[in-house]
Amino acid sequence: MTSWDIATVTSIGTGVAKTRINGDQPITKPTQAQCLIEIVPYYVSTGAYTAAQTLLLETAVESPSVNLLPKRVINPPQMGGLGTFAAVMAPLLESYRTNTPLTDGATEQFNIFGQAQVANTVAPVMGCALHYSQAKPVMPERFYLKPDDETSSGIVATTVAGNSFTINDGAYIEDLYSLLVPTTVTASESLIGDMLFSSNDFENSMPLRVPFQPVAAGLGAAAEMLMPAMTTYHNTHMGIKSTCLVSTTLRLSEALTVAGNFIAGVGYTKQ
Repeated sequence: MTSWDIATVTSIGTGVAKTRINGDQPITKPTQAQCLIEIVPYYVSTGAYTAAQTLLLETAVESPSVNLLPKRVINPPQMGGLGTFAAVMAPLLESYRTNTPLTDGATEQFNIFGQAQVANTVAPVMGCALHYSQAKPVMPERFYLKPDDETSSGIVATTVAGNSFTINDGAYIEDLYSLLVPTTVTASESLIGDMLFSSNDFENSMPLRVPFQPVAAGLGAAAEMLMPAMTTYHNTHMGIKSTCLVSTTLRLSEALTVAGNFIAGVGYTKQ
């Protein structure tokens, strides 16, 4: 038997500070739960979206009673357009498998945090759904990691080195996440390219290069960019050393008038 619960929607402010949601309170698991199966973050702006601003957010799960770190995930973005743009798309929600073992009969707690990668004029609000099971997990626990900061794409159609991050005690990279989002939208100018995940600590030299979700731009002074879903890749199963430094590199296929921001992350197991 499984159940769902919610860390309630909470403002994370207009800045880039890490903010605990659920009314700044921990959320307690059901006593019968023996597995946190997955989490599903969700968010939206509290008011009007702002031209030339993209909501690019991280969700992190921590706990004072469960050893589950790290679990830092990239959320699908929501993008502002030009001028008095008429539409914004909230992409499909993304589920992040966790398979975190829990103790039957215990009242273990989680702290769920939201954090913007870039500041916004209007504060977003974020909630998070948690999916529990009474059964013990049968698959390895999944962990998630990403760089702290986004990187500017520049405007030239070339490769750009992004930020790196270090996985400790990992065994296999299973999931790949990558995003390029606009700052100021340029009418009739779309975003297309790919992301390379590389490391001298991978078990082989096979490439991990994947396209990020292309985003098309409309016409005129109120052009919009709409992304229906974030690109994710699963079942990668790239073996890694116990300490693995992962580098991310953007390849921009078409030049831009105004630079955007990009970020990438992974899901991995420790066995």
